[in-house]
Amino acid sequence: MIKVNLLATTPGAAVKSDLVPKEQRVAMLGLTALLITSAAVGGWWWEVHRERVDTDRMIAADEAEIVRLKDVAKLVDRASARKAELSERLSLIDQLKATKRGPVTLLETVSSSVPDGLWLTELKQTALVVQVEGRATSLTAITDFAEKLQDSTVFERPVEIITTAAETVEDTPIVRFVVKATLVDHSKKKADAAAAPAPSAPAAAVKGQ
Repeated sequence: MIKVNLLATTPGAAVKSDLVPKEQRVAMLGLTALLITSAAVGGWWWEVHRERVDTDRMIAADEAEIVRLKDVAKLVDRASARKAELSERLSLIDQLKATKRGPVTLLETVSSSVPDGLWLTELKQTALVVQVEGRATSLTAITDFAEKLQDSTVFERPVEIITTAAETVEDTPIVRFVVKATLVDHSKKKADAAAAPAPSAPAAAVKGQ
């Protein structure tokens, strides 16, 4: 007698199921990537907002100091220069927020390269070319700023100081400057490396018969 088991599974056994259906895995991955990107962008905007709040607080403190020390001309002049510097920084922050094009790496590099006695008034980016305008109390501060940008791995060499011009603001001599730098094109480097031919193996010597 031939017995045929017509049951594919053991009676009463639970059918195994995937935790996430296959047709939903791609959607889950996309949603995860979107959440990570949103968190990164939110963190950056929070940092810009925090810097704006700190700057507003510093401006308010300096304005109070100007009122308190209005009878001391030298201290008032110093506080006025500080207020102008902070106001220009705040204007730059607003400009970057409006354009929404400032990469985090670019902003961090430029910010960390600013020496004492130098502040920025404008930053423009066209493709890979970045132009920075600002003011400084000396030419040395400008050259230090350009050298720091050049020593970073973000910009190509050389970083150029396009123009410098001396002027006076509230009886304080300053130097207005324009610096131009080109961002490193990492995608091009990767493409060149991929297209480079692999080194060929040395040909084996042929012995004469």
